[in-house]
Amino acid sequence: MPFVNNYPMNNLITVVTRFQLPAGVNADQIRAAFDEAAPRFRNVPGLVRKQFLRSKDCRTAGGVYLWNDERAARAFMSERVAPMVREKFHVDPAIEFYDSPVIVENWRAA
Repeated sequence: MPFVNNYPMNNLITVVTRFQLPAGVNADQIRAAFDEAAPRFRNVPGLVRKQFLRSKDCRTAGGVYLWNDERAARAFMSERVAPMVREKFHVDPAIEFYDSPVIVENWRAA
């Protein structure tokens, strides 16, 4: 069975979230909000990686999450992420779940 970063490939789940940002928010403000939120995603059981997303026009934000536990992913997204987005941005995020049967890693530490 193939592995990526010691996680078996047959169990990986990708979650994509998207939500609209308030008008007038700039890239620096979005980055500051991401920096503030980042510690909440450290050491979450089942979460392999989280990427923050911002559209070029600063109107949409979101995230891409890689999980090794679907139950943990679904619980975290509904109990922690969706309420956090609602509280901070006053919108409901779109949340999509995907199986990730193949992942290509090109990242190399310098």
